[in-house]
Amino acid sequence: MEPVKSYGMNNLIAFLAIFLASLAMKYLSGFDVEVGSYLYLPIGAKILIFLLFGRQVLPGVIASCIFCGVVLFDAWGGNFIFGAIGAIMGAIAPLVSIWFIQKLKMVNFSNLASIDFRHILFLIFFTAIIHALSRFVIYAKSDVFIISPIDFLSHYLVGDMIGGIVVIWTVLKIIPYVVSVSRQARYN
Repeated sequence: MEPVKSYGMNNLIAFLAIFLASLAMKYLSGFDVEVGSYLYLPIGAKILIFLLFGRQVLPGVIASCIFCGVVLFDAWGGNFIFGAIGAIMGAIAPLVSIWFIQKLKMVNFSNLASIDFRHILFLIFFTAIIHALSRFVIYAKSDVFIISPIDFLSHYLVGDMIGGIVVIWTVLKIIPYVVSVSRQARYN
């Protein structure tokens, strides 16, 4: 029974992390499906969640991506099929990147304590490329969206890279610092 609870809890955490990142992005920078956002925070949340919990949280990530696309962004212009496919591609882009980087034997992401931040940056950049290209192919095929390839790809690439760096840097560097400072203040 314990593995089932852990599996469910991890997927719930994944769902909430991506939802909160999407919510923050919506109110900080806005989002337009045809041009993207210069601060796409959910990609950083997805990468971090997969690094922490592995592939087992894929259902929670997909569910959150679809939920956020429908409820928060209303991003699919009434075409749920293209939107769902785009959400699924956005959910698996970090997994594809992690798998590919590990196949090249560049980094072993299974030991998070030994990962250099430069490896995380490479993972963010590679994921941004896969994510932007997959979304472009899917949305260019739909009759719902009118996209300019240069605007679309440049906005999505930059937004994914900045959003990924912001989320992961915040979680790995700033939050532990704030926690340690607050502990020291409490004891003084």
